[in-house]
Amino acid sequence: MNFRNSQWRRAAAGVAAGMLVISGLLLPSSAQAEPASNAPVRDVQVAGGISGKAATALVDRLGKARTGGTYLDRESQRLVVAVTDDAAAQEVREAGGIARVVRYSTSQLDAITTTLNESISLPGSYWGTNSVDNQIEVRVSSAVSDTDYAKVQAIAARFGSAMDVGRFQGKLQKDLSGGRYIKSDDGGTCSSGFNVRDKSNPDSLYFLTAGHCTKGTVDNDWRDANATYLGYDVGAFYPERDHGLIRHYNANVSKPGNVYLHNGEYQDIVYSRDASVNEPVCHSGYASGYQCGYVTQTGITANYGDGNVYNLVATSYCREGGDSGGPVFWRDAAIGIHSGGHDCVGFYQRVNPALSWYGMEVY
Repeated sequence: MNFRNSQWRRAAAGVAAGMLVISGLLLPSSAQAEPASNAPVRDVQVAGGISGKAATALVDRLGKARTGGTYLDRESQRLVVAVTDDAAAQEVREAGGIARVVRYSTSQLDAITTTLNESISLPGSYWGTNSVDNQIEVRVSSAVSDTDYAKVQAIAARFGSAMDVGRFQGKLQKDLSGGRYIKSDDGGTCSSGFNVRDKSNPDSLYFLTAGHCTKGTVDNDWRDANATYLGYDVGAFYPERDHGLIRHYNANVSKPGNVYLHNGEYQDIVYSRDASVNEPVCHSGYASGYQCGYVTQTGITANYGDGNVYNLVATSYCREGGDSGGPVFWRDAAIGIHSGGHDCVGFYQRVNPALSWYGMEVY
């Protein structure tokens, strides 16, 4: 397997924890770029109207300056396409979609996110696009000082109604442990995520987990709850992203392409994809078991205390400290790798960029 660069082995150094920097930048850093995924593409399941593929193609054609994102309307189970002008709305309706005219375009919201990403590195904070409310939401832990919170408010004030800033109780944390309990020889406990295989050598098997689980270890061995040897870590990307890879290295351990539901049952996984806002998703975590919720925001930047992590997805599923690395899925589709959150707000790393980075696929 070709190692892409040193980030295959270990994550790049993060921004110093605890520092809040105020500046104004308009260009995204290379740290936020993600490789294009070549995973199997299937549609978001909708009740009627425009399909997920068709909505994506329409948004691409109209452009980010005339659109404001898409999301699933829970009541009708149809996709909504947000647009910034009446002509674009008419094109959406003619294509069979539900059109909603909004004030801010994706280009404008992305520019705000880029400025925040380059301006703030504050442990206990996160932000991302709320496509339903057509805003960037910023949330700051109650543990953050009033002085630092005031600095965030000052930055947000520059963007008027395009921003919504608020506090949440408790601390933002990355979660350790998860779906099937695993433990490294250096004492770290995490979750086994999806079993995957090398696309260029399908007999070479691995499993995904969170990058903050494998970060800081060197060819560390991993075992299950019964101390049975599983394999050793070969990849970590954290912070900036949050995905890690462990190679299976025990022929006596079965490696099925499914997810344990913590009730004696399993869910088979056959492909991978992204999920739309308002779409249901579930996760399997060692600490909280089998939990489900909805996608609430995309493009989340979160800081657990050791640098910004970009392009996470926020959900309404409940989680506990102890769930990191667990699989996020819906029915037979792999969707993400659980990263962290607070209370019943869970963040996941999208699975397709992780698969693409390592040259893997689910099976």
